[in-house]
Amino acid sequence: MVDISDIVSLSASRDVSIAIELQPSSLSMEILGINEWRQRLQVKVTSPALKGAANQDLIDLMSDFFGLPKTSVKLDSGAKDRRKRILLSDISLELVVEKLEQHLDNGHNSTEVE
Repeated sequence: MVDISDIVSLSASRDVSIAIELQPSSLSMEILGINEWRQRLQVKVTSPALKGAANQDLIDLMSDFFGLPKTSVKLDSGAKDRRKRILLSDISLELVVEKLEQHLDNGHNSTEVE
C-alpha cells in the first residue's frame, strides 16, 4: 500500500515536493487520492491540457488547498505530461503531510483509478 510519504518529500532546495498524476478536462477540480499503481497524488482539473491551462489550474488548486500564495507553488517537472512534480515553498513537510492525510481520511482516499 502506498503511503503519503511515498509521494511527498523534501527537495534539494528544501521545498516540499509532491508527485502528481493530473487528469485535465475533468468535470471538477479536486484531489482524489493516491494512485497506488503510479505512486502519485491523483488530481483532477477542469481546464484542458492546452497552452498550460491545466498546469495553471493545478497551481491554483494546490495554492488554495494548502493556503499558500500562488508564487509558493511551482511546477518542477512534467509541464507537458500527466505525471508532474510540484514544489511548495513556505510550508513544512509535516504540515503538507498532515493536510493531505486529513483530506484523504475524510473520504477522498480513492485507491482505484480509471
